[in-house]
Amino acid sequence: MKIDRGNAWHWWWLGWFTLNTCAALLLRWLGWRRDPGTVVLYGHKLNGNLAALLAQARRDADPARTLVFLTMDPAYHRQLRAAGEPAVLATSPRCIPLLARAGALVTDHGLHCLALLVRAGGLPAYDVWHGIPFKGFDADDFRVQHRYAEVWLPSPRVQRLYEERFGFDPARLHVTGYARTDALVRRDEPEDALLARLGLTATRGRRRVLFAPTWKQDAAGRSVFPFGLAANEFFAGLDAVCARTGAVALFRAHLNSLDVGDAAGERIVPVPHAQVPDTEGVLLASDVLVCDWSSIAFDWLLLDRPTLFLDVPAPFAKGFSLGPEYRFGEIVDSFAAMLERLEAYLRDPSLYAADHGARAAQVKAEVYGEFADGRSAQRCLARLPRS
Repeated sequence: MKIDRGNAWHWWWLGWFTLNTCAALLLRWLGWRRDPGTVVLYGHKLNGNLAALLAQARRDADPARTLVFLTMDPAYHRQLRAAGEPAVLATSPRCIPLLARAGALVTDHGLHCLALLVRAGGLPAYDVWHGIPFKGFDADDFRVQHRYAEVWLPSPRVQRLYEERFGFDPARLHVTGYARTDALVRRDEPEDALLARLGLTATRGRRRVLFAPTWKQDAAGRSVFPFGLAANEFFAGLDAVCARTGAVALFRAHLNSLDVGDAAGERIVPVPHAQVPDTEGVLLASDVLVCDWSSIAFDWLLLDRPTLFLDVPAPFAKGFSLGPEYRFGEIVDSFAAMLERLEAYLRDPSLYAADHGARAAQVKAEVYGEFADGRSAQRCLARLPRS
């Protein structure tokens, strides 16, 4: 769960979580029996890399390993339990024995009060950071992760970035690939089943454009809609292209975006994180991506499908990690250019391969190396302890 500093309930839940963590720490100090195979997953949501690890553990059915997702959000906990997911509420007393016996902690963002167990309770932490970044970082941004036992990375190129730019000890860095991209590589799920699961059955037989902008990041007041357009203007143009080509547009704002305007248009379909948490599924269901500086572009890269980058100012205070040269697709500097290229690629997707296929393949080889092979989750789980 992402902490909203203005929400009193969030502070209340964090307080109880901290008390439970302290109780678990005391039990660990007193010699509570630990189980190396008990792995706690912790992040904003059970999605992305964390969900991929859990799915792989289910496929493996290894009796020596148990993965459990921990959340502070009571409503989300109820949702997960209703869906049959192994979830524990961090404010519940059940959290205490789980943390007392845990043999490993895997996170995709940070620790909150779990830092107590990592620093003083002997709990090894493993990082599966949530995106290959355009956004610039420095060592200060990863102060928490520098305490982790291991950081799992998608490729040797990103490993060099973590060493040279973010100041990590090379001994903590391990190239495994990104677990969540396994689904993009394997593409196991039939299209009809995928669309039904995502609630997109009505779009069957139509080409789907995904508009997935990043959030305001470090640029206060930044709009997710490009080129000074209001939401209704942007969607009207997108809707018109879809009308002429028989396509439909999927609108997926960033998880951190709040009020970004209604998706208005006959052929505009919102796919918000709250209702459709499976980002990889949304990518698989899409035929063309329109984005700006979102790290989602690097996941999409594995699908070899048309990509349009909106050439708008990057909202990053610390510059870039992977720079503008890593925009591997069509770069459009106006709304008119975006609509023209989008319509061209919807009518003839082979144009994109001719225009940008070689560059996209080059970037993919650099960003992923040999590790986008559908077995990243297996490699990650193999690095965790077992009972």
